[in-house]
Amino acid sequence: MGTNRLTELLEETSSGVPAPSLAATAWATARRVRRRRRLTAGVAAFTAAVAVAVPLGGDGDRRPAPPAVSPSAVAVAPGVDAMPADPARGTLPPFPETLTIPADAPRLSRHPVDRAVAVLQRTESTGDLDDAPHVLGLDGRWTRIDVGDLGPTRDEDGNQAYALRSTSLSPDGRRVAVPQPQALVVIDLTTGKAHRIPVPGYQEKVMWWGDGTVLVGANGPGVVRVDWRTGTVTPEPAGISAWSSAGSREVTSGALVELVASEEKRMARGWVLGDPSPAWEAPIDESALPGGYRISEWYGPAVPDGAGRVAAAAWGRRPEMLTVVNARTGVVERILDLGHGRTKGCCAVLEWIGGDLLLAKTDREGLITWNVRTGVVTQVTTPVQGVLSVRMP
Repeated sequence: MGTNRLTELLEETSSGVPAPSLAATAWATARRVRRRRRLTAGVAAFTAAVAVAVPLGGDGDRRPAPPAVSPSAVAVAPGVDAMPADPARGTLPPFPETLTIPADAPRLSRHPVDRAVAVLQRTESTGDLDDAPHVLGLDGRWTRIDVGDLGPTRDEDGNQAYALRSTSLSPDGRRVAVPQPQALVVIDLTTGKAHRIPVPGYQEKVMWWGDGTVLVGANGPGVVRVDWRTGTVTPEPAGISAWSSAGSREVTSGALVELVASEEKRMARGWVLGDPSPAWEAPIDESALPGGYRISEWYGPAVPDGAGRVAAAAWGRRPEMLTVVNARTGVVERILDLGHGRTKGCCAVLEWIGGDLLLAKTDREGLITWNVRTGVVTQVTTPVQGVLSVRMP
Protein backbone atom coordinates (compact mmCIF):
# COMPACT_ATOMS: atom_id res chain seq x y z
CA MET A 1 0.00 0.00 0.00
CA GLY A 2 1.45 3.38 -0.98
CA THR A 3 1.93 6.34 1.37
CA ASN A 4 -0.80 8.41 -0.26
CA ARG A 5 -3.38 5.62 0.11
CA LEU A 6 -2.45 5.11 3.76
CA THR A 7 -2.94 8.82 4.43
CA GLU A 8 -6.38 8.74 2.83
CA LEU A 9 -7.48 5.76 4.96
CA LEU A 10 -6.27 7.44 8.16
CA GLU A 11 -8.20 10.64 7.32
CA GLU A 12 -11.38 8.66 6.60
CA THR A 13 -11.07 6.75 9.88
CA SER A 14 -10.52 9.86 12.00
CA SER A 15 -13.19 12.04 10.38
CA GLY A 16 -15.88 11.07 12.90
CA VAL A 17 -13.79 11.76 16.00
CA PRO A 18 -14.54 15.22 17.50
CA ALA A 19 -11.60 17.48 18.22
CA PRO A 20 -10.94 18.26 21.90
CA SER A 21 -12.23 21.64 23.04
CA LEU A 22 -8.85 23.06 24.04
CA ALA A 23 -10.07 26.64 23.75
CA ALA A 24 -12.93 26.07 26.17
CA THR A 25 -10.59 24.33 28.64
CA ALA A 26 -8.04 27.11 28.40
CA TRP A 27 -10.70 29.78 28.91
CA ALA A 28 -12.13 28.01 31.95
CA THR A 29 -8.64 27.74 33.42
CA ALA A 30 -7.95 31.39 32.64
CA ARG A 31 -11.07 32.48 34.48
CA ARG A 32 -9.99 30.52 37.55
CA VAL A 33 -6.57 32.15 37.70
CA ARG A 34 -7.63 35.66 36.80
CA ARG A 35 -5.89 38.09 39.09
CA ARG A 36 -7.63 40.88 40.95
CA ARG A 37 -6.73 44.30 39.68
CA ARG A 38 -5.88 47.05 42.02
CA LEU A 39 -5.88 50.83 41.84
CA THR A 40 -3.11 52.78 43.52
CA ALA A 41 -3.91 55.87 45.62
CA GLY A 42 -3.04 58.37 42.95
CA VAL A 43 -3.15 58.02 39.19
CA ALA A 44 -3.85 54.30 38.91
CA ALA A 45 -2.58 51.99 36.21
CA PHE A 46 -4.51 48.85 35.43
CA THR A 47 -3.19 45.65 33.93
CA ALA A 48 -4.83 42.37 33.01
CA ALA A 49 -2.59 39.43 33.81
CA VAL A 50 -4.53 36.30 32.99
CA ALA A 51 -2.45 33.40 31.69
CA VAL A 52 -2.81 29.66 31.07
CA ALA A 53 0.10 27.24 31.48
CA VAL A 54 0.24 23.90 29.68
CA PRO A 55 2.84 21.14 30.20
CA LEU A 56 5.33 20.66 27.41
CA GLY A 57 7.51 17.53 27.23
CA GLY A 58 8.07 14.92 29.87
CA ASP A 59 10.42 16.92 32.15
CA GLY A 60 7.64 19.06 33.71
CA ASP A 61 8.72 22.24 31.90
CA ARG A 62 5.78 24.70 31.61
CA ARG A 63 5.44 27.65 29.29
CA PRO A 64 2.66 30.26 29.30
CA ALA A 65 0.02 30.10 26.61
CA PRO A 66 -1.19 33.33 24.97
CA PRO A 67 -3.15 35.47 27.49
CA ALA A 68 -6.93 35.09 27.51
CA VAL A 69 -9.25 38.03 26.86
CA SER A 70 -9.96 39.88 30.09
CA PRO A 71 -13.68 40.03 30.93
CA SER A 72 -13.06 43.55 32.28
CA ALA A 73 -12.20 44.96 28.86
CA VAL A 74 -14.95 43.98 26.45
CA ALA A 75 -14.79 45.75 23.09
CA VAL A 76 -18.05 45.76 21.12
CA ALA A 77 -16.73 47.76 18.18
CA PRO A 78 -14.05 50.39 17.58
CA GLY A 79 -14.66 53.12 20.14
CA VAL A 80 -17.30 51.11 22.04
CA ASP A 81 -16.73 49.13 25.25
CA ALA A 82 -19.29 47.08 27.15
CA MET A 83 -19.81 46.79 30.88
CA PRO A 84 -18.52 43.32 31.88
CA ALA A 85 -20.97 40.97 33.55
CA ASP A 86 -18.40 40.44 36.30
CA PRO A 87 -16.02 43.43 36.50
CA ALA A 88 -12.67 42.93 38.18
CA ARG A 89 -12.46 44.37 41.70
CA GLY A 90 -10.03 47.09 42.68
CA THR A 91 -9.40 49.66 45.40
CA LEU A 92 -9.31 53.43 45.36
CA PRO A 93 -8.19 54.86 48.70
CA PRO A 94 -9.67 56.35 50.77
CA PHE A 95 -12.92 54.79 49.51
CA PRO A 96 -13.86 51.67 51.47
CA GLU A 97 -15.29 48.69 49.64
CA THR A 98 -18.75 49.54 50.97
CA LEU A 99 -19.84 53.16 51.40
CA THR A 100 -21.64 52.60 54.71
CA ILE A 101 -22.14 55.65 56.90
CA PRO A 102 -21.89 54.78 60.61
CA ALA A 103 -24.83 55.78 62.78
CA ASP A 104 -22.49 57.52 65.22
CA ALA A 105 -20.64 59.63 62.64
CA PRO A 106 -19.36 62.81 64.35
CA ARG A 107 -20.99 66.16 63.60
CA LEU A 108 -19.21 68.71 61.42
CA SER A 109 -19.97 71.56 63.83
CA ARG A 110 -17.76 69.87 66.41
CA HIS A 111 -15.32 68.08 64.09
CA PRO A 112 -14.31 70.18 61.06
CA VAL A 113 -12.67 68.38 58.14
CA ASP A 114 -9.41 69.49 56.53
CA ARG A 115 -10.37 68.06 53.14
CA ALA A 116 -13.09 65.81 51.81
CA VAL A 117 -12.81 63.39 48.93
CA ALA A 118 -16.58 62.83 48.66
CA VAL A 119 -19.99 63.95 49.90
CA LEU A 120 -22.87 61.48 50.07
CA GLN A 121 -26.57 62.10 50.66
CA ARG A 122 -28.33 58.78 51.10
CA THR A 123 -31.47 58.03 49.11
CA GLU A 124 -32.17 54.56 50.50
CA SER A 125 -34.66 53.16 53.02
CA THR A 126 -37.24 55.84 53.81
CA GLY A 127 -36.35 58.05 50.85
CA ASP A 128 -36.23 61.01 53.23
CA LEU A 129 -35.36 64.13 51.21
CA ASP A 130 -34.08 65.77 54.40
CA ASP A 131 -31.42 63.13 55.10
CA ALA A 132 -28.20 64.89 56.11
CA PRO A 133 -25.24 64.76 53.72
CA HIS A 134 -22.04 63.16 55.04
CA VAL A 135 -18.48 63.91 53.99
CA LEU A 136 -15.72 61.32 53.55
CA GLY A 137 -12.34 62.69 54.61
CA LEU A 138 -8.92 61.77 53.28
CA ASP A 139 -8.52 59.66 56.41
CA GLY A 140 -11.47 57.48 55.35
CA ARG A 141 -13.76 58.72 58.12
CA TRP A 142 -17.33 59.98 57.73
CA THR A 143 -18.63 63.25 59.22
CA ARG A 144 -22.26 64.37 59.28
CA ILE A 145 -23.08 67.86 57.99
CA ASP A 146 -25.26 69.31 60.74
CA VAL A 147 -25.06 72.99 59.71
CA GLY A 148 -26.78 75.05 57.03
CA ASP A 149 -30.40 74.09 57.77
CA LEU A 150 -30.55 72.17 54.48
CA GLY A 151 -33.80 71.04 52.87
CA PRO A 152 -34.79 69.58 49.50
CA THR A 153 -34.77 71.72 46.40
CA ARG A 154 -37.99 72.36 44.49
CA ASP A 155 -39.00 73.87 41.18
CA GLU A 156 -41.81 76.29 40.39
CA ASP A 157 -44.27 73.40 40.15
CA GLY A 158 -43.39 72.19 43.64
CA ASN A 159 -41.44 69.09 42.57
CA GLN A 160 -38.82 68.27 45.18
CA ALA A 161 -35.38 66.71 44.89
CA TYR A 162 -32.36 65.94 47.04
CA ALA A 163 -30.29 69.03 47.73
CA LEU A 164 -26.84 67.56 47.05
CA ARG A 165 -25.56 67.67 43.46
CA SER A 166 -22.77 65.61 41.92
CA THR A 167 -21.00 68.95 41.37
CA SER A 168 -21.41 70.22 44.95
CA LEU A 169 -17.92 69.57 46.32
CA SER A 170 -15.42 72.33 45.56
CA PRO A 171 -12.27 71.53 43.53
CA ASP A 172 -10.09 71.79 46.65
CA GLY A 173 -12.42 69.49 48.62
CA ARG A 174 -12.95 72.03 51.38
CA ARG A 175 -16.43 73.36 50.71
CA VAL A 176 -19.86 72.03 49.73
CA ALA A 177 -22.30 74.14 47.68
CA VAL A 178 -25.96 73.23 48.04
CA PRO A 179 -28.79 74.88 46.08
CA GLN A 180 -31.85 75.87 48.09
CA PRO A 181 -35.11 77.64 47.22
CA GLN A 182 -34.25 81.34 46.90
CA ALA A 183 -30.73 80.74 48.24
CA LEU A 184 -27.35 79.08 47.97
CA VAL A 185 -25.69 77.49 51.01
CA VAL A 186 -21.93 77.02 51.02
CA ILE A 187 -20.58 74.93 53.90
CA ASP A 188 -16.94 75.46 54.84
CA LEU A 189 -15.79 72.03 55.97
CA THR A 190 -12.61 73.41 57.53
CA THR A 191 -14.53 75.58 60.00
CA GLY A 192 -17.89 73.84 60.23
CA LYS A 193 -19.63 77.11 59.29
CA ALA A 194 -22.44 77.58 56.75
CA HIS A 195 -22.82 80.64 54.51
CA ARG A 196 -26.38 81.24 53.29
CA ILE A 197 -26.52 83.68 50.37
CA PRO A 198 -29.92 84.86 49.07
CA VAL A 199 -30.32 84.04 45.37
CA PRO A 200 -33.75 84.80 43.88
CA GLY A 201 -35.47 81.90 42.16
CA TYR A 202 -35.92 78.17 42.59
CA GLN A 203 -32.29 77.11 42.45
CA GLU A 204 -31.64 73.46 41.60
CA LYS A 205 -28.11 73.15 40.18
CA VAL A 206 -24.65 74.32 41.14
CA MET A 207 -21.15 74.13 39.70
CA TRP A 208 -17.82 75.57 40.77
CA TRP A 209 -15.64 77.99 38.83
CA GLY A 210 -12.42 77.66 40.76
CA ASP A 211 -12.70 77.51 44.54
CA GLY A 212 -14.21 80.94 45.15
CA THR A 213 -17.14 81.20 42.73
CA VAL A 214 -20.29 79.09 42.48
CA LEU A 215 -22.53 79.20 39.41
CA VAL A 216 -26.15 78.61 40.41
CA GLY A 217 -29.16 77.91 38.21
CA ALA A 218 -32.15 75.75 37.42
CA ASN A 219 -32.54 73.13 34.69
CA GLY A 220 -32.53 75.55 31.78
CA PRO A 221 -29.93 77.95 30.37
CA GLY A 222 -28.72 80.78 32.55
CA VAL A 223 -26.81 81.01 35.84
CA VAL A 224 -25.80 83.62 38.38
CA ARG A 225 -22.34 84.02 39.84
CA VAL A 226 -21.99 83.81 43.61
CA ASP A 227 -18.84 84.79 45.50
CA TRP A 228 -19.42 82.75 48.63
CA ARG A 229 -16.80 84.63 50.66
CA THR A 230 -18.37 88.07 50.18
CA GLY A 231 -21.94 86.96 49.48
CA THR A 232 -21.94 88.89 46.20
CA VAL A 233 -24.45 87.71 43.56
CA THR A 234 -23.81 88.79 39.96
CA PRO A 235 -25.96 88.02 36.88
CA GLU A 236 -23.97 86.02 34.32
CA PRO A 237 -24.35 87.05 30.64
CA ALA A 238 -23.25 83.63 29.34
CA GLY A 239 -26.19 81.34 28.60
CA ILE A 240 -24.56 78.21 29.98
CA SER A 241 -26.70 75.69 31.83
CA ALA A 242 -25.68 74.30 35.21
CA TRP A 243 -27.55 71.13 34.26
CA SER A 244 -25.27 70.15 31.38
CA SER A 245 -21.88 71.49 32.53
CA ALA A 246 -19.67 70.66 35.49
CA GLY A 247 -17.81 73.96 35.75
CA SER A 248 -14.04 74.17 35.98
CA ARG A 249 -11.34 73.53 38.56
CA GLU A 250 -9.44 76.63 37.45
CA VAL A 251 -10.75 80.14 36.80
CA THR A 252 -8.07 80.62 34.13
CA SER A 253 -8.80 77.38 32.26
CA GLY A 254 -10.71 79.10 29.47
CA ALA A 255 -14.20 78.14 28.33
CA LEU A 256 -16.75 76.09 30.23
CA VAL A 257 -18.15 73.26 28.12
CA GLU A 258 -21.67 71.88 27.98
CA LEU A 259 -23.21 69.10 25.91
CA VAL A 260 -26.52 69.92 24.26
CA ALA A 261 -28.97 67.40 22.80
CA SER A 262 -32.46 68.32 21.65
CA GLU A 263 -34.80 67.70 18.74
CA GLU A 264 -33.22 70.60 16.87
CA LYS A 265 -29.51 70.20 17.58
CA ARG A 266 -26.85 68.15 19.27
CA MET A 267 -23.57 69.88 19.98
CA ALA A 268 -20.63 70.56 22.23
CA ARG A 269 -20.62 74.21 23.18
CA GLY A 270 -18.02 76.36 24.91
CA TRP A 271 -18.70 79.49 26.94
CA VAL A 272 -16.42 82.20 28.27
CA LEU A 273 -17.99 83.76 31.34
CA GLY A 274 -19.01 87.35 30.72
CA ASP A 275 -19.68 86.77 27.02
CA PRO A 276 -23.34 86.34 25.99
CA SER A 277 -22.41 84.35 22.86
CA PRO A 278 -20.79 80.90 22.83
CA ALA A 279 -17.06 80.82 22.11
CA TRP A 280 -17.73 77.87 19.79
CA GLU A 281 -20.36 75.31 18.82
CA ALA A 282 -19.37 71.94 17.36
CA PRO A 283 -22.00 69.51 16.00
CA ILE A 284 -21.86 66.09 17.62
CA ASP A 285 -20.06 63.62 15.36
CA GLU A 286 -20.80 59.91 15.88
CA SER A 287 -19.70 58.82 12.41
CA ALA A 288 -16.98 56.51 13.72
CA LEU A 289 -19.42 54.60 15.97
CA PRO A 290 -21.92 51.85 15.11
CA GLY A 291 -25.30 53.24 14.08
CA GLY A 292 -27.11 51.96 17.19
CA TYR A 293 -25.17 54.29 19.45
CA ARG A 294 -26.71 57.58 18.40
CA ILE A 295 -27.13 59.83 21.45
CA SER A 296 -30.57 61.30 22.08
CA GLU A 297 -29.89 63.03 25.39
CA TRP A 298 -27.12 63.64 27.89
CA TYR A 299 -28.11 63.13 31.48
CA GLY A 300 -26.22 65.25 34.00
CA PRO A 301 -23.17 67.48 33.79
CA ALA A 302 -20.31 67.22 31.30
CA VAL A 303 -17.15 66.63 33.35
CA PRO A 304 -13.97 68.11 31.77
CA ASP A 305 -10.61 66.36 31.88
CA GLY A 306 -8.64 69.60 31.51
CA ALA A 307 -7.22 68.47 28.17
CA GLY A 308 -10.10 69.11 25.78
CA ARG A 309 -12.45 66.21 26.53
CA VAL A 310 -15.67 65.99 28.51
CA ALA A 311 -17.47 62.92 29.82
CA ALA A 312 -21.17 62.52 30.58
CA ALA A 313 -23.86 59.90 30.98
CA ALA A 314 -26.14 59.61 27.95
CA TRP A 315 -29.35 58.02 26.70
CA GLY A 316 -30.08 57.00 23.12
CA ARG A 317 -31.04 54.12 20.86
CA ARG A 318 -29.00 51.94 23.15
CA PRO A 319 -29.71 51.95 26.89
CA GLU A 320 -27.71 54.08 29.29
CA MET A 321 -24.15 54.87 28.22
CA LEU A 322 -21.11 56.75 29.43
CA THR A 323 -19.59 58.93 26.72
CA VAL A 324 -16.35 60.79 26.08
CA VAL A 325 -16.59 63.73 23.68
CA ASN A 326 -13.95 65.99 22.15
CA ALA A 327 -15.13 69.38 23.36
CA ARG A 328 -13.75 71.30 20.38
CA THR A 329 -14.69 69.01 17.49
CA GLY A 330 -17.82 67.33 18.88
CA VAL A 331 -16.45 63.88 18.03
CA VAL A 332 -17.71 61.11 20.32
CA GLU A 333 -14.42 59.37 20.97
CA ARG A 334 -15.49 56.50 23.23
CA ILE A 335 -18.61 54.92 24.70
CA LEU A 336 -19.17 52.50 27.56
CA ASP A 337 -22.37 50.54 26.88
CA LEU A 338 -23.95 49.81 30.27
CA GLY A 339 -26.32 47.18 28.89
CA HIS A 340 -30.04 46.58 29.11
CA GLY A 341 -32.41 46.79 32.06
CA ARG A 342 -31.15 50.03 33.59
CA THR A 343 -33.33 53.03 34.26
CA LYS A 344 -32.77 56.44 32.75
CA GLY A 345 -30.50 58.44 35.01
CA CYS A 346 -29.12 55.31 36.65
CA CYS A 347 -25.54 56.40 36.29
CA ALA A 348 -23.36 59.47 36.63
CA VAL A 349 -19.87 60.57 35.64
CA LEU A 350 -18.06 61.92 38.70
CA GLU A 351 -14.38 62.68 38.13
CA TRP A 352 -11.34 62.20 35.92
CA ILE A 353 -8.38 60.55 37.65
CA GLY A 354 -5.24 61.31 35.71
CA GLY A 355 -5.23 61.26 31.93
CA ASP A 356 -7.48 58.37 30.89
CA LEU A 357 -9.21 57.03 34.00
CA LEU A 358 -12.82 58.03 34.58
CA LEU A 359 -14.64 57.56 37.89
CA ALA A 360 -18.39 56.95 37.62
CA LYS A 361 -21.31 55.72 39.71
CA THR A 362 -23.71 53.07 38.41
CA ASP A 363 -26.82 51.54 39.94
CA ARG A 364 -25.63 47.90 39.87
CA GLU A 365 -21.89 48.15 40.34
CA GLY A 366 -21.42 51.16 42.63
CA LEU A 367 -18.28 53.18 41.96
CA ILE A 368 -16.35 52.05 38.89
CA THR A 369 -13.33 53.25 36.98
CA TRP A 370 -13.25 53.07 33.21
CA ASN A 371 -9.98 53.44 31.33
CA VAL A 372 -11.08 55.27 28.19
CA ARG A 373 -7.89 54.25 26.37
CA THR A 374 -7.82 50.50 27.10
CA GLY A 375 -11.52 49.94 27.84
CA VAL A 376 -10.80 48.23 31.19
CA VAL A 377 -13.60 48.59 33.77
CA THR A 378 -12.90 48.04 37.46
CA GLN A 379 -15.44 47.91 40.30
CA VAL A 380 -14.28 49.99 43.28
CA THR A 381 -17.24 49.70 45.70
CA THR A 382 -20.48 47.85 46.12
CA PRO A 383 -23.67 49.65 44.91
CA VAL A 384 -24.26 53.08 46.45
CA GLN A 385 -27.74 54.32 47.31
CA GLY A 386 -27.37 58.07 47.27
CA VAL A 387 -26.31 61.26 45.52
CA LEU A 388 -22.52 61.44 45.44
CA SER A 389 -20.05 64.26 44.72
CA VAL A 390 -16.34 63.41 44.41
CA ARG A 391 -13.11 65.42 44.17
CA MET A 392 -9.97 63.31 44.11
CA PRO A 393 -6.76 65.00 45.33
